[in-house]
Amino acid sequence: MHYDLDTLDDYLRGELDTARDAAVHAHLETCEPCRRAYDEAASVRDWVRTAAAAEELAFPSLIKARVWEEIRSAPPSPFAWLRTGWRPWLALPVAAALVIVGYLEVPALHGGTPAGITASDLLLEHSAQMADNPLADHGAVVRASTFDAGPAAVPLIEAVDSTSIADPTGDGR
Repeated sequence: MHYDLDTLDDYLRGELDTARDAAVHAHLETCEPCRRAYDEAASVRDWVRTAAAAEELAFPSLIKARVWEEIRSAPPSPFAWLRTGWRPWLALPVAAALVIVGYLEVPALHGGTPAGITASDLLLEHSAQMADNPLADHGAVVRASTFDAGPAAVPLIEAVDSTSIADPTGDGR
């Protein structure tokens, strides 16, 4: 098995994934025809780089200085004032749009109530779901919000939903 020239060129440029790169590298160490093709491709690449470097000319510094001088001394175009003159006219509508969006997005700025779900809404929804659930435990709920402080138990939470707690003793605890 021999690799084609496209695969060898990709290997030469380092464009193969690591597994394929390692396989081509191992093959080149054992296969003389592929090694010759690889060496030819590498010599052509080196020759092209050398020829391109030889033809590359440095831009003379005097010409560069004159070009920059001409650019700096050139009169402004007739439409240059549009670039600088329109900045305030463009910034004002953009700022107004941002203020309007901020006003509409934050209801507290204009006295509206923020949209959302309150905790009581969630509790009502939960109790409605639990009432519809045939597998839910509908037995008596024992309050866990008391502790023994002597002869009488003192409740930690005073507000209790009387519909969900059955008071078997009738004394209000």
